[in-house]
Amino acid sequence: MTVDRALDLAIAFTSLVFFIHGLALLWVALFRLEQIEQALENSKFCRDAKRRGKNAGLVGLQYRVAMASAVVIFVKLYAKRGLVDPEDVRRMPKSLRRWATIPLVNGSILMLVLFVLLVLAGDIDLSL
Repeated sequence: MTVDRALDLAIAFTSLVFFIHGLALLWVALFRLEQIEQALENSKFCRDAKRRGKNAGLVGLQYRVAMASAVVIFVKLYAKRGLVDPEDVRRMPKSLRRWATIPLVNGSILMLVLFVLLVLAGDIDLSL
């Protein structure tokens, strides 16, 4: 097996995993988002995201999941600005915290891996 073939297979596999990640994000948005937002009910950040993304379809759901993920991951940053009640995040069940953070973290890692693989394969040229 050549290096090019191995890179192509790695890119294809990562793309497949990325597709599965998209399905998981959709599942979280459709079936867990309301519970996550209820747990973060005192969060101004989540209330505003819910108001803005409520009538925007799937894109709005994705936006709301991303904002809830950001609140759970960066709670100290948002608490300093008065946008989040840290007690809400502490009281949030661990299973909901996982469902809130998995899409953002997995998506970030997958995009980074896919980018590196595409650079190694020569599909993205970084020379100036």
